[in-house]
Amino acid sequence: MCGIAGIINLQNSRPVEPAVLESMSGSMAHRGPDGAGFWIQQDGQCGLAHRRLSILDLSDAGRQPMATEDQRVWITFNGEIYNYPNLRRDLESKGYRFRSNTDTEAILYLYREHGDRFFEFLDGDFGIGLWDSDKQQLLVVRDRAGVKPVYYSYVDGRFIFASEIKALLKYPGINKSLDNESFYHYLTFLVAPPPTTLIEGIYKLPAASSLTISRVEMQRSETQKYWLPLPNIEQEQRQNFGAYDEELEAIFSRSVKKRLMADVPVGVLFSGGVDSTLNLCAFSKLIAPEKVKTFTVGMSNAGKFHDDAGFAKTMANRIGSEHHEIYISDDDLLRTALDVGHYQDEPISDPVAVPLYFVTKLAKEHGVTVLHAGEGADELFCGYKNYRRFIRHNETLWQPLSKLPRWVSSFAASSLAVSSSPRHRKIRDVLARRGKGQQFFMSSAVAYYELEKQKMLSPELRHAMASADSFNAVAPYYEQILKDRPDASFLQVLTYIELQLRLPELLLMRADKMSMANSVEIRVPFLDRDLMDFAMRVPDAYKLRDGVSKEPVKRFAAKLVDARDVYKPKTGFGVPIQQWFKGQLGDALMDLLGSNRGTADQLFDRKAIEHHLRHGLRTGNEAFQLWVIYNFLAWQQGL
Repeated sequence: MCGIAGIINLQNSRPVEPAVLESMSGSMAHRGPDGAGFWIQQDGQCGLAHRRLSILDLSDAGRQPMATEDQRVWITFNGEIYNYPNLRRDLESKGYRFRSNTDTEAILYLYREHGDRFFEFLDGDFGIGLWDSDKQQLLVVRDRAGVKPVYYSYVDGRFIFASEIKALLKYPGINKSLDNESFYHYLTFLVAPPPTTLIEGIYKLPAASSLTISRVEMQRSETQKYWLPLPNIEQEQRQNFGAYDEELEAIFSRSVKKRLMADVPVGVLFSGGVDSTLNLCAFSKLIAPEKVKTFTVGMSNAGKFHDDAGFAKTMANRIGSEHHEIYISDDDLLRTALDVGHYQDEPISDPVAVPLYFVTKLAKEHGVTVLHAGEGADELFCGYKNYRRFIRHNETLWQPLSKLPRWVSSFAASSLAVSSSPRHRKIRDVLARRGKGQQFFMSSAVAYYELEKQKMLSPELRHAMASADSFNAVAPYYEQILKDRPDASFLQVLTYIELQLRLPELLLMRADKMSMANSVEIRVPFLDRDLMDFAMRVPDAYKLRDGVSKEPVKRFAAKLVDARDVYKPKTGFGVPIQQWFKGQLGDALMDLLGSNRGTADQLFDRKAIEHHLRHGLRTGNEAFQLWVIYNFLAWQQGL
């Protein structure tokens, strides 16, 4: 994994300034400490930059930006292409001659062979900027799952892009104003929904999307989705799920094997849970008798909070890995809060970002540059308890309500609004949405529902956002799947929405930003191209066989370790923020509100936050809501 950046002139003919390109690149040195490369076209109308984290072909032959032999096509590339050995053999059979052992060079010749749709042949994780000097055209692409980020903006008659927002902010005179509508949505989704960011005029390329910039036409095309995680409604409904089990095992084993591709040490982020256990077992089998290095983070000073660090150590010893662990406390969080906010690049307000920062730092200190992680398994195979609860809500609440006049739901929502019980918040939101004629939106990560946000906002912002509704940010997803797959089940719709927003923009971005802060690459075997397609075509009954969440994955893991360890209750990977907000973290939040008083008073109702801190820490979710505010302020202070 690396860092990419570029500047393309559109309505500006002034030559690209090397110092600006170098400044953009330098802001991402953590993404690529092993080298920096720059290229500016002879007429100065295009410039590309690259920060290198050496993983494949550690020699100078792997330097970027890289060009075809005739110097007509240039690329700056972040990621890994797991099928590049096959692509290379095919391209060599057609006469292409390689000068390196990199996947980067394979992309260049793939473009030569297949043109603008070259990325459809790629099996991997990538953010790509590819410049064709003959066409005077730039192609910017992000991988299917959204593992690698790409941000962009239009400024000063130019199109600029990079792997991180902080690189774009190095462009002289760029606007750093907060986008109020994106901020409003952030309070619900913990991250700004794509294509917007919290900074006005800076955008992010959605997962599985491409963007074409033409200097000839002096414009860009609309963002194009080249793949959608749509269920196959015409799927074969096999009665014997054993055949699906065999297919799952084969696909996952191939996925792990592909992700061992590296010329540097590879390890596993290990919680002892089902997903990381499968990762470790498959990995260990492939490299035996060598031991896999595993890494775990636990919590100290956590009160009654329970984490999996102790269990992870037990499981690692049973499987036989070389295990390493680190424990962190609220002192560690506060000591690194501003740094973590800086490396997040845009607020990614899942508290798990903090332990991810520390555990990837631990891995780097032990010489590991690549880590396997379990992201995606829960989203693809219905692994969260919330998902099953949402299915029940849909059957027992939403469907009956759909047969009644909408005013009934609105009245019920208003009645429940009087209650301050945390138990009522989700039901209140369901009723309110039904009253508005919206879809039944549920996600595994929602901080503030609509009725909760208003009271936390300043009077000015509350007035400005009076007609706003964060459902509008996800409505296009519902429209798309209901148009393309009108017979999709509730679970299929839920999975589709999660793979468009929460998975790529929250979970994968926290993994990318926190690991790259320590110059470590994270790979995600469960988000393999073939495995995603498999998960989107198997029936719901297979994913919830015997009424068990994520049953196919658990059944697979139970073949490798004791079934009692696999089918134990899911605890998740979390942080004791409820406990910490009752101590130092609460004081730190008030300090941030004071030190950022101008911005804080424009956005928040300070008295409401103080009341929440003193009287609203009854549940982990209420602490979670405060974290969204704290993390934003920590990020904003370093902007």
